Amino acid sequence: MTLAIGAATLGAIGILLQAVTLPGTWIVVLAAAGVKAHDAFAPNPLLSWWTFLLIVALAILAEVAETLAGAAGARTGGASRRGMVGAVVGSLVGAVLGTVLLLPVIGSLIGAVVGAAIGAIVGELSGGTRTFRETAAPAAGAVAGRLAGAMIKTVFAAVMWLALVVGLIR
Repeated sequence: MTLAIGAATLGAIGILLQAVTLPGTWIVVLAAAGVKAHDAFAPNPLLSWWTFLLIVALAILAEVAETLAGAAGARTGGASRRGMVGAVVGSLVGAVLGTVLLLPVIGSLIGAVVGAAIGAIVGELSGGTRTFRETAAPAAGAVAGRLAGAMIKTVFAAVMWLALVVGLIR
């Protein structure tokens, strides 16, 4: 029972971390993996393989959804393919740099948002067909998409946590 409470608590922390764009979905996966590691040596497993695989699949889908949301936001702002790729790459680089150079908790969110905007701008300018002024809408779209992606991924983390808790109390 203590392991189940610990896993549920770690999963809840994962949701909070995900809300500030830290890898909260993977914290939930880690909690589920810890339970499954225990289950390998326990006579009565606490978590089914189906539940564990569902949690892993949701984490992968969350990554895809977050990435696509950032690109879709840039596209909605009128970005070209270069601008969309720039927004995704900039967001990833910005999140890492924001975590390292700024505050570890909120720095990743700030870095991801700023990185998405800078990436979209650089992507658009690299095509040679837009002026700096014309990159404002794609950059704003990239920021909106990145924020939407963060919210979507937080919902995924909550659903994953719910699957973990329901799987543990079944």
